[in-house]
Amino acid sequence: MRKKEIFPYEIEPGAIMDYVDDKFMLVIKDNEWSSEEVRLLDKGAKLQFCYTMDIAIFVFEGGDIDSSDFYFNIQECDQAKALLNAQKLDIEVLLVNQKNQICWKKKKTLDKEKTQKILECLHRQSQISFAPGEFDVNVEGLQSAYEPFELEKYAVVELAF
Repeated sequence: MRKKEIFPYEIEPGAIMDYVDDKFMLVIKDNEWSSEEVRLLDKGAKLQFCYTMDIAIFVFEGGDIDSSDFYFNIQECDQAKALLNAQKLDIEVLLVNQKNQICWKKKKTLDKEKTQKILECLHRQSQISFAPGEFDVNVEGLQSAYEPFELEKYAVVELAF
């Protein structure tokens, strides 16, 4: 058995994302990921980029993992300028266990058309004037109104992993 790569950041269990190292990084941390869960993900997973109410949402689903939603605000991104000027976007999805071991990892580079669709939405979001706390309240409203899988009607881009 080969040694698992260690995720370099200490995070709480749950789903988090950011744009770092010139890529979107989506991480789901759980106590343990079984070999069966990983095997099912290897058979196919999908990621949708959804946009509604000036909120950008990535929804990941695959195998027997419940759909996970990741909310993104370009205005809180340290690398916003680089992101908005990117020619092609990379997205990496990782499953991390309680020991911070990476149990599954896939990376995709989007084609120019999909990159443009996402960047158009993020450019729009960058122009919005959110009052303090308004973005978080809007996210809470979406989370209470929709299960993650119900957000697919707002999908702008879909990727297979």
